[in-house]
Amino acid sequence: MFSLKSYKPNVLTAFGIIFLISAAIVPIQNLIVWGPDFVYHFYTSSEITAEKISIGVIVLGIAFILLSFKKQIHVE
Repeated sequence: MFSLKSYKPNVLTAFGIIFLISAAIVPIQNLIVWGPDFVYHFYTSSEITAEKISIGVIVLGIAFILLSFKKQIHVE
């Protein structure tokens, strides 16, 4: 497996964190502006909305972070 003691953050970790933060902004902003009823409607409607895209961006950010834990082979 892997040990967090030997883990060194890399560019995938940074991209993953940036993706997670940017994806969380849209639903939080819409909760404040529109309220929970409209945000629920945005998630359940058949149209492509920013909230649905933010779910994909969250998944992508988690995938980047998980890939950053993969052992890297360095060519010297």
